[in-house]
Amino acid sequence: MTMLTTLRRIATLGLATLGFALPAAATTYSIDYSDLWYNNPPESQAGWGINVSQQNEVLFATMFVYGPNNQPTWYVASNMAPTGGNAFGGPLYSFTGPYFGAAWTGVSPPSQAGNINIVFNSATTGTLTYNVGGTSVTKQIVRQTWRNDNLTGHYIGGTTGLGSQCGGNGGILIHGELDVTHANPAITMQVRFVNSVGQQGTCNYSGSYSQVGSMGAINGGTYNCTIGGQQNAITGNFSIAELQNNRNGITGRITATTQFCSYAGFFGGIKDVF
Repeated sequence: MTMLTTLRRIATLGLATLGFALPAAATTYSIDYSDLWYNNPPESQAGWGINVSQQNEVLFATMFVYGPNNQPTWYVASNMAPTGGNAFGGPLYSFTGPYFGAAWTGVSPPSQAGNINIVFNSATTGTLTYNVGGTSVTKQIVRQTWRNDNLTGHYIGGTTGLGSQCGGNGGILIHGELDVTHANPAITMQVRFVNSVGQQGTCNYSGSYSQVGSMGAINGGTYNCTIGGQQNAITGNFSIAELQNNRNGITGRITATTQFCSYAGFFGGIKDVF
């Protein structure tokens, strides 16, 4: 028996209503806010922005703006710590250094120019507040998008979720082969599995993909399943948020409803090399 067959045998019978997959996000602390952000609505103030890189609970931000002399100016926030739910803040620094065409002699000691705070309103939007030299600025920001990912590929994974009236323990656990066909904005996903009594099953999902920065989403999704050659009575709707894609696989958070239950959980898949 192959490893893939073993994974299939683990799939549960009555709960085979969804078939995605499941690793963790890029950061274990929160939504991964790493991205290039700028003024919201998009393109309303093109030409300035803020780069955010997140590791665990700390954000490192570099902000490129224009100074009082209208010349480009960079500020750095190297240790933005949590200040509340989905909020981060810390000191804002400025630096000077040698001319790039000359020998490297190091930068000047950091000089605190002010403070910076970001409160993220959602996975893709936030409110930026900072002050420099007695001037305070507040801006609505959004992830900057220039190219959508394509999730087309073959994966191995499953979905986990908890809900009400979704089975004996209220849980969803499904493993199988996942094929994704993505021609933006349309995305279809087919999961093939074998349930706990040896019946082969297929679930088909379709929805509309959207992306803001590096963060994708699927909305307006519907799905249906066939188990043991028979159309399953359970059909439903689903959405996926915080959807991230890299060369190793895909991850996201899923919510779904059927005629009998609603549940929320995690979705993801690792690339299938076979």
